[in-house]
Amino acid sequence: MLFYLYYYNSTKKHNLVFLGFQLSALISEIYFLIDLNNYFNEVIFFYIIATAMMLMTFVPVLKIKPQEIKSNMLIEPILGVIFCTYLIVHLITVFYENVPNKPLFLIAAILLWVFTLICTLIPLRNRHPYNIHLYVIAASLLVECILGFLYYYSIPMSLMLTTLNIAICVHKTAVSSYFVKIIQVRSDDRYYL
Repeated sequence: MLFYLYYYNSTKKHNLVFLGFQLSALISEIYFLIDLNNYFNEVIFFYIIATAMMLMTFVPVLKIKPQEIKSNMLIEPILGVIFCTYLIVHLITVFYENVPNKPLFLIAAILLWVFTLICTLIPLRNRHPYNIHLYVIAASLLVECILGFLYYYSIPMSLMLTTLNIAICVHKTAVSSYFVKIIQVRSDDRYYL
């Protein structure tokens, strides 16, 4: 909850969407750390809520008039989407047989793909410098998901769990910072190259 206090201290405002994200992500992480197999449905359910809260935050940013997109700007986002798609499909194929609730796992994987896609597209539409946070958010969430499944179903080492917790902290820090900066992203109408 320190991340929410950071947000409130920075903006002097309460934000129910950000609070919902923080609480649902925290509950998901607690269930995950207790036992992913026993609480798989709860972990995925609260992950879906947290992701939905983040997507709600992106709606005003997506309403910003898009900048002109040039063909040379498309190479990196396309490579990023291909890479994320490969990782998510690989995650599905490797762990599909191990998960207790396959339909919920597929829904969460599709939501993860949509989320990473949107995090890649927003900086393409709006070249604001603070949008770099979106790449960090998407990458750390992807790493978090992969390491979580690797830890539970393949490599149950303390180093893997430590790295997972670092990815969670990076993700939460990037999200908190972006929630603070998003006010400026929405109000800043300068043209960024």
